[in-house]
Amino acid sequence: MSETYRIEAMPRTVLATRICMWIQAVLGFQQAGTFLVLMALGVRLDDGEGVALYSTALPLATVLLVGFLSTRVPSRRGWVRAAVLVVELLLIPLEIWEVLYGASLGNVVGLLLAAVVFVQLCRPSSGKWFDR
Repeated sequence: MSETYRIEAMPRTVLATRICMWIQAVLGFQQAGTFLVLMALGVRLDDGEGVALYSTALPLATVLLVGFLSTRVPSRRGWVRAAVLVVELLLIPLEIWEVLYGASLGNVVGLLLAAVVFVQLCRPSSGKWFDR
């Protein structure tokens, strides 16, 4: 027969996480896009051949991963929460390193966003919502 099911609203902690992840993705695309435009214009940004590719590929892959995971948050699957926690936990030391060796507003915002996402997903309400 037909089963009824309850649709739970996304808790504020998860909603805040998703918004922060979208902001991370937009800021990351902006940074990677600026780098790619400068490369296309012929601006020499480094001394090594492979360094420019590495400098663009890794941040772009990270941004794409964060964007993909943010679209999967509403699925409420446990692997999404685990993946976001791992990605953000890896981003926090990277962002700290970037702040220490070249503090800019973008780096500080990136660090704060990564920390907020991690903390919000560690809250019990987030865990309960993902544990369906």
